Amino acid sequence: MIRYKMFEKEITSGNHVSYHFCVDKFADNFHPKSRQHDIEKQLRYVDIDLSPYELGITSSNTTSDGDYIHVSYLRRLNNGFMKQEVLDYFNINVDFPVLYLTRKVPFESGYKCGFYLGAFKKFNSVFFDETVSVIQKFKDKFKDVFLAGDFTKDGEFIDDSINIEIFPFQSNFNYLDIKEILINEFGVVEEKISLYDNMMKSFNPSLFHFHIKIKLYKDRDPIVKFYRTYPHNPFQLRYLP
Repeated sequence: MIRYKMFEKEITSGNHVSYHFCVDKFADNFHPKSRQHDIEKQLRYVDIDLSPYELGITSSNTTSDGDYIHVSYLRRLNNGFMKQEVLDYFNINVDFPVLYLTRKVPFESGYKCGFYLGAFKKFNSVFFDETVSVIQKFKDKFKDVFLAGDFTKDGEFIDDSINIEIFPFQSNFNYLDIKEILINEFGVVEEKISLYDNMMKSFNPSLFHFHIKIKLYKDRDPIVKFYRTYPHNPFQLRYLP
């Protein structure tokens, strides 16, 4: 069953768009002729119990190359980190608390993991100070922030970029404040983010949840993306003011 969908759109100068599907299991969710069904067929060997987790599928499109799966807790439970047996099953060889994992389908040697700032500090990343500075720009405007990065098969952090995922308090007033920061500080195209103004003006927290991702690079300007869920808000109890 598809529990909800998430729409991802770049709001800096690029044209990236992705659609994410949150499912109950990696099987029997999509029409047999769909692109997502082809991904599911490659995952039928997965035989570990993933019922405590949120599962996601992202398929390639004209602006986004590659098919991916995601397995996450995202703090739904008190012990909001992934169990070691699940990490071992997917060959995630890291030694810090993991919020979520992402793997390309078919699997490649590397992978992506989500984690908190405390874990990131131990990586000795060139991005650490800049990451802290970015988070501070949104002080008092978010409920949660976590990070994500790419790793080699041996669990070594690839220090070429870092994702900063900001989960704001959900209100129109907060959205407008964040919008201004993004335009003034991160090169967000005003015409792009303003497409969400009407939706946010009549904001109903039961209908969708929004968050933003800022990706820092060594050799290029940051990329900013806007995410919203539909047709409902699966995080309603966690991110309201």
